[in-house]
Amino acid sequence: MAIVTLSEIRRLLQRLDGFPADEIESETIECKSWNTNAQALDSQVRELRETVVSLANQQGGVVILGVADRKRTRREAVQGVGTLDPNQLRRQIYDGTEPHILTDIEELIEPEGRLLLVHVPKGMPPHTTSEGVAKIRIGKESKPLTGSDLSRIIFTGGQKDLTAQVIPDSGITDLDPEEIRRLRRIVETEGTDPTLARIADDAEFLTNVELLREGQLTLASVLLLGKATALARWAPQHEIVFCRFKSATQYDMRRDFKGPMLAVLEAIEKVLSERAKLTITSVAGFGEIAVPDLTMVAAREALLNALVHRDYFLRQSIHVHLYDDRLEVSSPGGFIGGVTPQNILRHPPMRRNPHLADALQKAGLVNRVGMGVDRMFEELLRLGKRTPFYQADESHVRLVLPTVTSPGFAQFVAEETRADRKLELDDLICLRALSVRGHLDRWSGAEELQCPEDVAAECLASLRRRHYLLAHGRGRGASYRLIRKLSDALRGLEATDDELEPDEEALRLRVQTILETRGRLTNAEVRRISGFHRVGAVRLMHELIEEGIAKLVGRGRGAHYISARKRRK
Repeated sequence: MAIVTLSEIRRLLQRLDGFPADEIESETIECKSWNTNAQALDSQVRELRETVVSLANQQGGVVILGVADRKRTRREAVQGVGTLDPNQLRRQIYDGTEPHILTDIEELIEPEGRLLLVHVPKGMPPHTTSEGVAKIRIGKESKPLTGSDLSRIIFTGGQKDLTAQVIPDSGITDLDPEEIRRLRRIVETEGTDPTLARIADDAEFLTNVELLREGQLTLASVLLLGKATALARWAPQHEIVFCRFKSATQYDMRRDFKGPMLAVLEAIEKVLSERAKLTITSVAGFGEIAVPDLTMVAAREALLNALVHRDYFLRQSIHVHLYDDRLEVSSPGGFIGGVTPQNILRHPPMRRNPHLADALQKAGLVNRVGMGVDRMFEELLRLGKRTPFYQADESHVRLVLPTVTSPGFAQFVAEETRADRKLELDDLICLRALSVRGHLDRWSGAEELQCPEDVAAECLASLRRRHYLLAHGRGRGASYRLIRKLSDALRGLEATDDELEPDEEALRLRVQTILETRGRLTNAEVRRISGFHRVGAVRLMHELIEEGIAKLVGRGRGAHYISARKRRK
């Protein structure tokens, strides 16, 4: 669906002085009146959802809310929506559609009243309301989705990649020649097929990199290479807002980048480079090395991920915020295809905009197999940072890149690399987590690695076999900590001393003493006192029972242990 701009909507509204609202409607534009009476709210929201579903099942479109039909003048037709809350309405549409439809609602203030523009993306049909109503846009009408139409949709699916949409009446003259030359240079030095850069004719070159289709542009073409006028007309949502914060709530610098994507990337990288800080650390055999707080490898991956995976239907900006201890990149549109912050490291790559991703891949900027997340994790860990982390809801994804360096960890990784002791990404994740948390078991390891428990257990066991870790306990209940020398280097002497575990005999005596003192312990209390997991705690108490020191009383949730010895007076 071609994006409809505010100026185009205003031009349509001007026609209401002479034509009814029906005359400005089309397969992608619907006008709806809005009764501000609270009693009519539920029925109006229900009707609006059905219209949204019908548009999403076809090409997408815009609902102009607050315009009545069959009126003779614009003053009569533009009635407005009163104080209707766009955020609440957006949530009501989202919650009342299946699969959920995430609309973008824009406010339009006209002399006659306040309107809301409900931008509906082309979805992955069939969509229905939560009440089971399925409709599809046919011409200017929303018709029931039944029979052959439903079969066709299910069989063919729908095009959801807005960046692949061909823009009518567009051409190579809408592109910036300097940006085409920039793309040629990148393709020649970094692209998958450098010979493409040697195609003399610009139109043929762009056709070969799939940014020109039968002489017309796609949205991806405009995003990458468009002139300012083309970007303003067809991609007004393309903007990166950069802020440098001097405190949690105040920034001392802001820049809004709205140009072609490749130029914007270069400009932001320059801004970040100018503000980079270095941490000096000593490495055996190297003397001192300077570790940057943020490398352009990680920053570029974060920015490219935001640009490639953002929802271009939503008219919102990408935000890049630089703090003293982190870089945050927030992009419009939630995760898709089952990706979550808890599985992004392992989930097969899912792309909202494959056409744009393919163009960037041919230029050598994006890896087709989705290694960008891995690359960011490994880059930061090797520099002694914490792992990146994501936060997401249905409308936004926020990526946080920590910038504070642990000199000890950076030194450790550099020395292991120099000694040719290869540390894989999973090794680095576990070791960095241990340097912060002190202990890991198969369950906490699985959380850090975003993998099944048995895979995490094997990674921890492998690190133990290579003499990085010590194990406490046996079997599934085993937990791991850094060996003393490594813990001293990464955690410090005091933290290591505080967390040294007593041996099993000392733990046994401690549990026995507390049991005799209190007279009663639950299994949960035994686990807390001993540090054992369930299996280890049960084994310990079974030994005490066999020796006549403890007794098991009760069953199920009421089960507990009591001392089998008489308490001293």
